Amino acid sequence: MRKAPPIPRTGAGALTISRQRQEIDFSLLMSGTSSGRRTGKGSLTGDPAAMREAFRAGGGRLTLDDGVEHEIAIVAHTEGDGTAYFELR
Repeated sequence: MRKAPPIPRTGAGALTISRQRQEIDFSLLMSGTSSGRRTGKGSLTGDPAAMREAFRAGGGRLTLDDGVEHEIAIVAHTEGDGTAYFELR
């Protein structure tokens, strides 16, 4: 029997970079490891200039719609696009 794939959490949140807060939409897929450490990755959608700034900064703080905050590393972004991809730090 196959295990069902995990469902990403999606919602509206905020991305803070260099003390500047940008409203974004997020998709976050969390998973646990055998050592009990939680990891995660996902995507952010927002203003293309903000996504470019986040990528150039290398990361920031993602605040989810329930107020939980995560430090993230931006790992990919296409110039001019409003989507960036991240991993939890």
